[in-house]
Amino acid sequence: MLDADAFKKIVESASFHRLIGLTLESANAASGVVVLRLPYDPKLSIFPEAGVYHGGVIASLIDVAGAVACGLPLGRPTPTANFRVDFLKSPAKIDLIATGKLVRSGKTVSVADVEITDDDGEVYAIGRGTFSTSAAFKAIEAGAESANR
Repeated sequence: MLDADAFKKIVESASFHRLIGLTLESANAASGVVVLRLPYDPKLSIFPEAGVYHGGVIASLIDVAGAVACGLPLGRPTPTANFRVDFLKSPAKIDLIATGKLVRSGKTVSVADVEITDDDGEVYAIGRGTFSTSAAFKAIEAGAESANR
């Protein structure tokens, strides 16, 4: 069974997460709430001069925050089954905070809601995801070295 420290290692050692600079700031298994931070980097912008984030980066934050919020109470990663994103405003040249909250944990799927905000609490996007609680997380099963650091 994985605890919050193990999830932090998994999140922060994944190649894509390292590429974009994603960190897990806090995780509470009892409440099912996780907070991730993405520091601003112009390489993540669709137009670096304007500093506006590419939508795929924001979607990735929603995916990861939802998966961790669902997996932490179970003590293991939960692969993504489906998720949706509502883009509300375009964040530019700011750090992004993803707060994932477990809504329901079931035998086969769990559901999480995620808000993407800045440090002042301004909401830029919201999302909801379903994550498999019955499927194995193949990266860990296959012995992915980075998942075990």
